[in-house]
Amino acid sequence: MSRTLRWGLGLLLIGSLAIGAFVLLPFRSWLPGGTVADVPNSQVVNGTAFNRLFPEPDTGEQLVFTQEKRGFSEARLKRGDRVKALLAISDVTTAPAARSKFKASKSQLQGWPLVEQGAQATALLVADRFQVKVIAQGEGLDVEQRHALIGAFDLQGLAALQPGGAPRAALEPSHRDLPILEPAA
Repeated sequence: MSRTLRWGLGLLLIGSLAIGAFVLLPFRSWLPGGTVADVPNSQVVNGTAFNRLFPEPDTGEQLVFTQEKRGFSEARLKRGDRVKALLAISDVTTAPAARSKFKASKSQLQGWPLVEQGAQATALLVADRFQVKVIAQGEGLDVEQRHALIGAFDLQGLAALQPGGAPRAALEPSHRDLPILEPAA
């Protein structure tokens, strides 16, 4: 390839990129970038910080992380080839509406508000910021098993998380007047 042709292709590429950037400028709010659900990245806990807080699987089980992004981490709890449950932690800073379902909570787990979401799912709100959720799969888990699984998360470590990665002082659980459900042994 001749030198003139290479220079021409290079200038064409640079010109195309400049025109493309100028054309896309009005649509920058649609493009991925520095926010998650209109919350600056610096205010949202990265999903990798959640991974160490998931429960240790029992003998014969394995925890397979399936999704991780800013403000969210998800894993499948498997026994052999069968998925027993989906486990997730999310920073509700990115979805404030998720926090509202806990206002009507009549029960707690380890001092945090707990809600049942249908016959297969249980959610817990930790430090008024982090939602821990267990969704039974297949034959499912009963309510007590889901509570025990949520209780196996490092909830105090989760309460101490900050967006920058440094732990904060663990917050006291809210809704002190609600009955406390301890995980089944």
